[in-house]
Amino acid sequence: MYGPFLAKRNKERTESLQQLPQIENTWFAQNVTLLILEEVQLTTLQKMLYQVIQGLLRKKKQRHLQVVHPEQTQTAQENVLTLLAEYDDLLREAIPQPIYILIWQITSLEKLAYTTEVVDDVLDILEWYFVKQDEAVDAFEEEDLDHEEIIDLYKAAIEEQDADAQFELGEYYSTNDGADFQPEKSVKWFEIAVKQDNANAQYALANYYFEGIAVEENYDRAFMLYEAAAKQGHADAANNLADMYFNGESVAENMQLAKQWFEVAAKHGVAEAMFTLGIIYEQGLGVAVDEEQAFIYYKKAAEAGYVEAEYRLGGIYLEGHLGQTRDVNRGLYWFERAAEQYHVDAFYDLGFIWSKGLTGIRNIEKGIHWFKQAALQGDPEAKLQLGHIYNKGEGLAQNIKEAKKWYGLAAEAGIEEATLLLEELDKQ
Repeated sequence: MYGPFLAKRNKERTESLQQLPQIENTWFAQNVTLLILEEVQLTTLQKMLYQVIQGLLRKKKQRHLQVVHPEQTQTAQENVLTLLAEYDDLLREAIPQPIYILIWQITSLEKLAYTTEVVDDVLDILEWYFVKQDEAVDAFEEEDLDHEEIIDLYKAAIEEQDADAQFELGEYYSTNDGADFQPEKSVKWFEIAVKQDNANAQYALANYYFEGIAVEENYDRAFMLYEAAAKQGHADAANNLADMYFNGESVAENMQLAKQWFEVAAKHGVAEAMFTLGIIYEQGLGVAVDEEQAFIYYKKAAEAGYVEAEYRLGGIYLEGHLGQTRDVNRGLYWFERAAEQYHVDAFYDLGFIWSKGLTGIRNIEKGIHWFKQAALQGDPEAKLQLGHIYNKGEGLAQNIKEAKKWYGLAAEAGIEEATLLLEELDKQ
């Protein structure tokens, strides 16, 4: 379970801190062992934060506030909050934003319902303070930080044991960019919310276990979490659970159950599930082949903006499949929709449609444009087609230099035909 794992990791981190020469002869040398006690007092944690801020201010040669705000008349919490308020500008220049946020969050707590989890955050602060505080820090503006919102979220998660707040904290750490992306924190908060059967957290944590993000990849755990969330009506979890049945991941392949869960997800608007149902009916996977149903699901998924369905629908109209009358213009429309989402095969097909004049109007410039879009994304066949266009000079002046360039790129990508054509041009 995650709780014992986190407690064990906290103990290891605390012991590692004790070995640092920077901690010798400091207040922490006598008090850091308190972090591994089963019953850690919130006052103890806030005193540690006070020592951190006080130490930073001494380093910055700032006069201690004891004269203005006598320490003996205030609680540990009040002491830290006073320092944070009085020296806010200086501290925002000296402390990385994630650490600064943690200090505010922990200092603002009035009771401690999740000791192990808060100690984990305190250790982040101490490890930065003793190991990394001399590293360059990017100062951040006050408007970059919404103290009230972040503090209230943390307080609700810890003090009120609010599962929705815990999930939102997990999301906060998973959606930050760059150095602020902390998936281990996401896992911690998702795990806490999962204990309270929060469906959103179950789904999010399942994704982490499925992908192996901040945890060891574990399809069995992912399956259990997807199933738990799906049974609570979480549509995306139902889709992913169906995928696992469909692909035989963690469980035996089961098309009946896959179809059942895809249908649940589709009814709740999951476009990917609609698309997969189209595949199931088109290929007769666990059901009789039904081209009409396949087309209906592909069209629903495309209309919902699912790019693979948009591309598939374009091909259906272009070729006249699944009982549909061949309609190049409709195919063109859906390929363009897919191209708007950077679908490389759609780039290629648009190049082919325009360069061959399949709509009744040949536009070689548009054909070149779309083939180049596909080629820039690494499509070797598009490079070959560009070589053909410039080599044959159909619809524009022949350009052997450009033809050689594109044949050369196609040959490098492994197209044997391009290699032979390039050799022929070199002989001319």
